[in-house]
Amino acid sequence: MIRSLSRGLDILTILNKRGSASASEISDTLRMPRSTVYRILETLVNKGFIYQHKSDKRFRLTDKIGTLSDGYTEEDHMANISRNYLEKFTEKFQWPATLATLSGLSIVVRENTDLESPYAVEQFTIGYTMPIFGTASGFCILAFMKSDDRQLLIDTLLSSEDGNKEEYDQMSIRRELKKVKKNGFAVKIRTRRYTDQTAISVPISNSKSIIKGALTVRYSTSAYKLDDAIKLFIPSLEKASNEIATKIDTHTKEKALKGTQIDL
Repeated sequence: MIRSLSRGLDILTILNKRGSASASEISDTLRMPRSTVYRILETLVNKGFIYQHKSDKRFRLTDKIGTLSDGYTEEDHMANISRNYLEKFTEKFQWPATLATLSGLSIVVRENTDLESPYAVEQFTIGYTMPIFGTASGFCILAFMKSDDRQLLIDTLLSSEDGNKEEYDQMSIRRELKKVKKNGFAVKIRTRRYTDQTAISVPISNSKSIIKGALTVRYSTSAYKLDDAIKLFIPSLEKASNEIATKIDTHTKEKALKGTQIDL
């Protein structure tokens, strides 16, 4: 571990939590020599990430600190939140679990436990894209979207080259989505080379009922009867989904509050 870098990050964390701090407060909190604190503070000031106010001599963050998170998206945040829940799910059931979100006309794998699962016949990398109509997560996300957005997306997909026109039409899609919305989850059975795979997916929606993504488990179709699999997996998936949604809402509120404070 690079000690000076670690200490610099610790100082930025303190300033982020407190809003401001003196060198002596930072020294006492981190149990760090005051001379070391001053050297790190001087470096952070020179780099433009913090400044020392003339009136009270306390150090505060500058707007430049926000550039450190410019590439950090809402999907990245959701993936970080979800990781622990996916790992616990796979630890309990052994089957791979996935967080997926909508991106354009595709479903994107944001996080999964394929490497941790002993039963993952296929292993999908983070960022892997899949057709919406070809996945349980795709139908799950579609079913819980706002109606206008959903219809626009369906029309676009069916008119595109990747619209699966031979397998789906407007009526069959509507029937499937109605079923998903009623049940609260989506199911997709896929014929694979070695063994058929079943995927069961539940939505992640925030407090405003805006769909954010879906949690999915994949298992060998021959391992369980579908009704048994639903009873086995759905409670844990829904519990994880609700907790992830709560953390997303909390994060959104905190960001909004910070934005208001900056405006003031």
